[in-house]
Amino acid sequence: MKVEQLPSGSYRVRKTYKGQQYNITFPYKPTQKEVLLRIGEMIGEDNVKRGTMQYYIKQYIDSKRNVLSPSSIRTYERYQKSLSDGFLKLRLSDLTPADVQMEINLYAKDHAPKTVKSLHGFIASVTGLFRPQLALRTTLPQSIESGRYTPTEDDIKAILKAAEGTEDSVGFQLGVMGLRRSEVCALEMSDLKGNELHIHSNLVYNKKWIKKESPKTDAGNRTIYLPQKLAKEIRKQGYFFKYSPNKLAEHLHKYQDELGIPQFRFHDLRVFFASYASSVMPESDAMALGGWKSDYIFKSIYRKSLEKQRKESAKKLNKSFFK
Repeated sequence: MKVEQLPSGSYRVRKTYKGQQYNITFPYKPTQKEVLLRIGEMIGEDNVKRGTMQYYIKQYIDSKRNVLSPSSIRTYERYQKSLSDGFLKLRLSDLTPADVQMEINLYAKDHAPKTVKSLHGFIASVTGLFRPQLALRTTLPQSIESGRYTPTEDDIKAILKAAEGTEDSVGFQLGVMGLRRSEVCALEMSDLKGNELHIHSNLVYNKKWIKKESPKTDAGNRTIYLPQKLAKEIRKQGYFFKYSPNKLAEHLHKYQDELGIPQFRFHDLRVFFASYASSVMPESDAMALGGWKSDYIFKSIYRKSLEKQRKESAKKLNKSFFK
């Protein structure tokens, strides 16, 4: 295959395929695979969808099925269905940053900024894999504060005290120690050696709850050290939490309602851990214990939590001294 750049900036490819020579022009320097795909389209070896965004999105999703969780695949398939027909029919070779911007503008009309950013990240991953030369400079909507309630230390202590002696106690304590609910529900007694707890699996939903031996990220495969009291409580109980991750969240909400505490997610126990741990130990240790791979994600979590706490403190100050 011979590739040469033209004065216009385009690339002309000369490729012999099945004894026939083809001259093809691309707006960018193509890969061998892209050239073969284009030739296949020209001679009718594949269906008319080959080369479109719809085709490459499907190829991208299929390439990830054996390495990502079923929930991640379902999310990708949902993104695919949410894209407009016009966008899906665009050829990847003809796609421009303006096309992506217009699609994002359309999607942003009735979706939250966080969801819009996730969809754009998905599009960027597809184009990055199959057309890495395309540089996207999309303007995304600014994030807005969710208004979600952030539990205080007193809230969490009240819930832990109320759960003492019940089968929920272990699950809640592990949540405060930074475990995801999917990790809590996947734990088995063999994972506990002395006071050391090896976290290496999680439950994922694919029509039913399935145990996945590989963690969400490489950093998720970790060992944490339990207080002697908690390790003893787990051994006495004989299991960690025998229901689904959804049930663990439901049980937490039940305690919140009984105690008159505004509802928050089980994941917010992990957020609390991030903010609290970062104040009493090096960030590297907190990240390792919580299974965070990126310090960017870790810092963004606890900083948001601390910002909310500072706002509440300021409100209390203003109410007390500036009536």
